[in-house]
Amino acid sequence: MKILIFIILTIFTITLENNLSNSFYIQNNYSNKKDYSNRIYVSRPAQKKSNQLKTKIIINKRKKEENEKNKSYKEDFKSSPKYKSIEELINEYPYKIPDYDIQKEPYIILKDKIKSEYLKGYELPFGLIDPVKYELLKLIGKICDPFKPLCCYSLTPRLLISKLFTNKYEISYDDFCYNLEYKMRFYMPSYTQIFMYEKELLWKEWMAIRNLKEVSPETPIDDHDRVTRILEDDEATLPNTILKVNREINNQGIHPSILRMFFDFLNIEKCDNKLKRDNAFLKLETIKSQIKNRDFMEGIRPDYLYIMFNKTAHDYYSNFNEKEYEKTYLESVNYNTMRQKIISENSLYKKQRKEFSEKTKNSLMKFYDIELPSFFKEYIEKKKENYKIIQSKIKTMIDNKYLKRKKKREDKLSGKITLDTKTEENTEEKKKKKKKKKKKKKKKKKVTMK
Repeated sequence: MKILIFIILTIFTITLENNLSNSFYIQNNYSNKKDYSNRIYVSRPAQKKSNQLKTKIIINKRKKEENEKNKSYKEDFKSSPKYKSIEELINEYPYKIPDYDIQKEPYIILKDKIKSEYLKGYELPFGLIDPVKYELLKLIGKICDPFKPLCCYSLTPRLLISKLFTNKYEISYDDFCYNLEYKMRFYMPSYTQIFMYEKELLWKEWMAIRNLKEVSPETPIDDHDRVTRILEDDEATLPNTILKVNREINNQGIHPSILRMFFDFLNIEKCDNKLKRDNAFLKLETIKSQIKNRDFMEGIRPDYLYIMFNKTAHDYYSNFNEKEYEKTYLESVNYNTMRQKIISENSLYKKQRKEFSEKTKNSLMKFYDIELPSFFKEYIEKKKENYKIIQSKIKTMIDNKYLKRKKKREDKLSGKITLDTKTEENTEEKKKKKKKKKKKKKKKKKVTMK
């Protein structure tokens, strides 16, 4: 019995394998023929995927080779004397961020007590923030990575240097200042402990000076028609105030002493009014790599930047001489003032010219109101008569031409004019033309001989 069961099982497995092989595999003998039973349909996207996989293997090999080359280049560069010289200059970093309490700040007392009566001045921060700290806030807000349109995050060196230098290897001090002031926009630093209260203070000052009330931007539950809330004249939302404050601080600009401080900070070689791309990038990159407890893909934090610049900024700000600064930039200031004067004078000249042209036009139009003399009217009538005579003569000439053509057509149709007569006439006309040409040539020769 056991032997019989074993034989039956083996036969069953063999039959199953044959059926499966027939169902899953194609016979290649019938592949080129039109009529065959087992045909597999492959969609276009699937075929594309299979083709892409072949290319992926080649591309991945190339990428691996390139990554290995880059790694070897970085290691070689770190062992080079240029990198070591930069590391020696940057021994002071990284700074340790101390514990910072906002409650120790003196103007924390002003929280929820800001009124327009106590604010004196015409722009933010109305003297309630330390000027050096405020200028550093402006600089950090422009340097850090923007999260448009509200705030900015940490500083990544590659993004900052691509904005500053664009495609250039070197930059002058004037270009550096221009790119910082005009090309980069200010956004309020987002996750900070040092500037945490200054943000709220600036927003509240902006609302208090305009006598506005803060309202939530969310619409009520009953209103299903609109996303944003319709505001009244004495209402403002926090997102709108953030945008307006960012714009106002951006228009204020940065103090020239702090711009100079940042330029000297990046300038390792200390060249006069020239900054190299490699030096600036390497300094920021080494500082970033030496920072501990840094999150993944995070740059240099705003608090760390403030602590790094604070001492040097105070020194530069206290040693700043306005008179010398005015002397150096007096030419550019004079140029701008002269340009504005020329534009204003040009606008006045245009107005005077318009008035003069209108007066001359009115005076010339008065001549048309004068009555013409009698002899002028007679002259115009005679001129019209002569014009009619000339026009009639031209008309008769044109009519005669058309009449001649009509006669020729009628003669051809009637048979009066044949081809032989036509050819004879043409030959005679040609001979006459040749004779005329010869006579003209002879006359010209005689004139030249004389």
